[in-house]
Amino acid sequence: MSERFNPFEKEMLIKLFRKTEGITKTEFCKMYGITAQTLSKWIKQYEASGIEGLAAGSRLPELLPEGTDPTEEAYKREILRLTVENELLKKSIGIRVKEDGKIQMQHLDPKNSK
Repeated sequence: MSERFNPFEKEMLIKLFRKTEGITKTEFCKMYGITAQTLSKWIKQYEASGIEGLAAGSRLPELLPEGTDPTEEAYKREILRLTVENELLKKSIGIRVKEDGKIQMQHLDPKNSK
């Protein structure tokens, strides 16, 4: 995976990484075709300036153009979440939300999944 990530995708990956247990930073980054240094940089930008910090240097002219309905942003985030989930399923990686709200990722055994 060598494509660029937009600010919303970067934010989703940061949140997913923070909630994920049972996988190292290196393994997580490898799954998404980024380096650990890149993820660390995104986290630093996000902590300093939120999603606007992730947009620095982006080809996107504006995150939410003037007059955009806030519900449109919610739809975009849901589409992004589903896209990430779909990519994980393609790679046979299951996601389970634990009682404490943490996300656990695990490789699915194709022999046992029907």
